[in-house]
Amino acid sequence: MKIIRISISVLLVLFFAFTVQAQDKKVEFGIMAGYGHTMPRLKDSRIEKSPMINEYNLNGFHAGPIVVFNVGEQASIQTGILYNYFRGIQNDRAALKNVFGVWEQSKTIYSAIDLPLRLMYSVTLADEFSFFMFAGPNLNYSINKVTSTEYYVSNKLNKEDSQSNIYKAPSDYRAMDLQMGAGLGVQCYGVLLRAGYDWGILNRTKLDDATLRANDIKVSLGYTF
Repeated sequence: MKIIRISISVLLVLFFAFTVQAQDKKVEFGIMAGYGHTMPRLKDSRIEKSPMINEYNLNGFHAGPIVVFNVGEQASIQTGILYNYFRGIQNDRAALKNVFGVWEQSKTIYSAIDLPLRLMYSVTLADEFSFFMFAGPNLNYSINKVTSTEYYVSNKLNKEDSQSNIYKAPSDYRAMDLQMGAGLGVQCYGVLLRAGYDWGILNRTKLDDATLRANDIKVSLGYTF
């Protein structure tokens, strides 16, 4: 949780720096939330694979406060703190049709914090309506990722095995990630709709002969004031 406290401190420093040193620059506050899709990308050349590495795509949502520093008529800098929640279920669809059969499925729950820093460029299309593009880094900190396996007999849950949080120390996985992202959107009377893609840069695993990176897609609805 230390990184979360550091992230909040950075946001406060940025806010006061821009407010004190640039009184003529408008600062906007807001909130943003929406759909999220995370895509782990695994390259593992080892003979024995780790069962704890989950490379399945997960769906979920994100939400949190944002701050926009308008540094010019068309340019601005956006940051904030976003909470992410993802989950996913993997199973054998053919086995699901067998009412009296025995089958299993895995369920993954994952949560993380984002600290994005985006440079935005806007083009006014009409009164209070604009199109914008954005790009910049995103600092991602994983809080929790747990995969459980459920065993069913005749479509009734018989047993459930749950792994521990893969980021709990000591761990073979790195909670911190640096991503580079870009996207576009529109804004009308303070309401914004945007879509972006973040590319994972850092290797998320400490295992030898294995690399794990995560790319994310986000579609967000927000409001600034």
